[in-house]
Amino acid sequence: MKQLRDASEHDNETFGREVAFPARLERVDFTDCEFIGTELRSARLLGCRFFDCRFERVDASAADLTDCTLRGSTFYDSKLLGINWTILRSLAATRWERCLLDGSCFQALDLEGLEWSDSRLHEADFSDARLAQAVFHGSQLDGANFNGADLTGSDFTRASGLSIDPQHTRLSGTLVEMDVLLRMASALGLKIVGS
Repeated sequence: MKQLRDASEHDNETFGREVAFPARLERVDFTDCEFIGTELRSARLLGCRFFDCRFERVDASAADLTDCTLRGSTFYDSKLLGINWTILRSLAATRWERCLLDGSCFQALDLEGLEWSDSRLHEADFSDARLAQAVFHGSQLDGANFNGADLTGSDFTRASGLSIDPQHTRLSGTLVEMDVLLRMASALGLKIVGS
């Protein structure tokens, strides 16, 4: 069984179900590593850095990621409920696919070009975030808060439950489905006429 200790480095390693992560882990670097079925629920990963890592079927719900760095990493089919992503040191070039992210907080972060595909983001907080060119293909966004966000060029194709207040959100070139467009028009007091 692999032993993980503080202030260590790991390159091109795979961490599966058999790896027992300690409840608290500090200043560990992971580069090109895979986490497959790893249990990280409520783990305290403090100041850890993840570069170009792959997370698959990982449960990291309520994990504490204080001062962590995530760059070029991808999450697949993972459970990441209630995570406060604002306490990371850096979050760049990251992608989530078919993940559960209910209750996540991304408030006021620079998330330009990041991607959430076919993921569930109920009650997620994206308020005041920079989401230019972000992708939300097929994601469920019931109750997600986008007030004050920059959604310039963002893609919400096939997204459901999306509610955007056009008076409190920056929109330009944003792709939305017709039902979202009609709700925005209604919020502005517009009535659609014609065929």
